[in-house]
Amino acid sequence: MLLKPNSRYPIGHSIVRASIPPGTLLYHGRGDSGYPYMDWLALDPEHSRIFARGENGTLFTFSTTRELKLLYFDGCSANKVGGVTDVQDLLVWGDADHDSDRWDWQSELDRINDTCAWGKPYGVDGYVRMEFDFEIMYCNISDGLQLVSAMPTVNGGGRPPPHGPESPGDDWKSAINFNPPVSPSHYYRATSHGLHTPREVGSHTGLRPLRSPPDPPEGWKGTWPVINNAIRHAGSWHNDFPGDVRVHPDSSSMITFYDPALTSLVVARRSMDRDDYRPGNIASVDMARVRADVAEMMARGFAERSGVDWRGLARVIQERFGDRLPYLRYLLHQPLANVSEQVSAVRKQLIVSLSPYMQRPGVGEPEWFAQTAQNCATRFTAHLPVDKFTKQERVLRNAVDEVLHEICRVLTMAWTEAFGVEAQSLDIAGALMEKWRAEVDTLIEWLDWPVWLKCYPACGVDEFCYIPQRGLPFDPDPDGDVDQTPRCIKIDSLWV
Repeated sequence: MLLKPNSRYPIGHSIVRASIPPGTLLYHGRGDSGYPYMDWLALDPEHSRIFARGENGTLFTFSTTRELKLLYFDGCSANKVGGVTDVQDLLVWGDADHDSDRWDWQSELDRINDTCAWGKPYGVDGYVRMEFDFEIMYCNISDGLQLVSAMPTVNGGGRPPPHGPESPGDDWKSAINFNPPVSPSHYYRATSHGLHTPREVGSHTGLRPLRSPPDPPEGWKGTWPVINNAIRHAGSWHNDFPGDVRVHPDSSSMITFYDPALTSLVVARRSMDRDDYRPGNIASVDMARVRADVAEMMARGFAERSGVDWRGLARVIQERFGDRLPYLRYLLHQPLANVSEQVSAVRKQLIVSLSPYMQRPGVGEPEWFAQTAQNCATRFTAHLPVDKFTKQERVLRNAVDEVLHEICRVLTMAWTEAFGVEAQSLDIAGALMEKWRAEVDTLIEWLDWPVWLKCYPACGVDEFCYIPQRGLPFDPDPDGDVDQTPRCIKIDSLWV
């Protein structure tokens, strides 16, 4: 659950079972004091605060009372632009284009109601998605959560959502007793932060970010600044590994639309750039396979898995090669001024990367190079307990093997030619450097690891790294082109 890579590739392709441990704080903001029932929760209060506007704005804080059973949709799965909700739409409605021409609050209400109804037989508490920050579509706030506070906010003015029906009595909001009303009749269905009636929902076009100082609340001294950019800053806390640690995805349950068994999508991707990949291109026969996998995964106990730390394994591999490959590329892209010195530097880095996999017997023989490549490619996975793998873990193991095979193939190919390069002519050495450069460039482009998704130069203490997203709730042109180059933004800047 990393913000930057999901922002860069907003069209998610995965369904992952996840959990949140007891004692975790979650937040809900709305324009009135009505107690929510089925609604959106944020993991950071800055996210909920933008919905708690006006004189009746209220920020609810909840604490989890047990482990929550969730599903996580990756990508920018809470944004309002074509493609990002493909996985949700296919799973719930069987149609990736469901409501694609209608991005309004009513469509969001339909989404949370229908998605919660879909997951009820599986006991799903809610669904984790991402926009500015991570959020949860929570299905029954009376189950698994306790109220910590219901605080009238000191937000400045600004247009609050239209007022809905009268809220329950205020007794439940007592500073001493934070127990919500117990009668189901007192709960509102999904209300989208205070919107209740069809008329109100239909007329509401969304909250606009404030670009000028609002009127401060009564009794306030001094100005009330524009602080809406705090939501993007809060989201940036989860930019990089380990991401948002409050949600615990279960990698052994990760169903991915990149599964090679989904052949209709494999064929569709061959003619596309990665930015255009969409789960919505799946054939019905493959989607039936996904649905069967989801049903099997949801029925499976949490203990029915191998126990392999797939997230940790992926991180270890990225740490091992994440610096070395860019450094190797850097060496190979230097102008050829002193070829013998430069080729020796490249040769040294190949030895550093591959030496843990070089055995002493048979040095220099063709079989020795082949064994080095084999050791490199299989060292991390050959020992894993395959007989205990879930179906999803087999897909993960194959993906890891494919990545390691390609890294080790490129490095060993270069090493085979660099082994005796110091005895070659400068012309031959220079030609090999050009060949290796092309191979390493292709490898890095293919890997496209999130560890390389950074702001260059690094942001200052008064900035944070940000990748613009398409289709945010406040986006005036959700289908417009967006430059997704990481850039530094001032922490105290206005919404831009």
